Amino acid sequence: MGTTRRQALLAAGAALAVPAVALADADQDRAKAALVAVLRLEQTALVGYEAIANSGVLKDVLRGFLDQERQHVAQLQTALDGMGAKAPIPPRRADIQGLEEALRSRPAAARFAIDLELRTIAAYQTALRDLTDSNVMRVSAGAMGTDAQQVVILRQVVGEDPLPHAIETGRSP
Repeated sequence: MGTTRRQALLAAGAALAVPAVALADADQDRAKAALVAVLRLEQTALVGYEAIANSGVLKDVLRGFLDQERQHVAQLQTALDGMGAKAPIPPRRADIQGLEEALRSRPAAARFAIDLELRTIAAYQTALRDLTDSNVMRVSAGAMGTDAQQVVILRQVVGEDPLPHAIETGRSP
């Protein structure tokens, strides 16, 4: 028996829907991976800044950053939960590259933090290209702006030009 017109239309519709669903899944997976990458950096900042501030090095500056970092971590965890993704476990202090050196002096701590913030800004920019949820995009852009403000403060600590570019683009690892 031959295919009816209705069956042919249903089959054609299903053939079109499958690639669209696959594309949506791939977009969602990219967005999740991008947010996980940002969250790992924000968790590293939180753990690292806590260690540096507790050592007494750059305590005055980093204590002010810690509440912001906690907020960024919480926002990213909430976004990932909403996407059905599991948040990564924060790093241990011993696993954070460059942290030991950062504990030795104010300039070393500031340079450690500048590098970390620039990598975080770059990761946010990547994530913003992959995100589709407008609320997550807004929150991420706000956190990225806060991180850029932190870079300005840290550059002042080490005597660098606080704003060498009109827009901070970050630095990929």
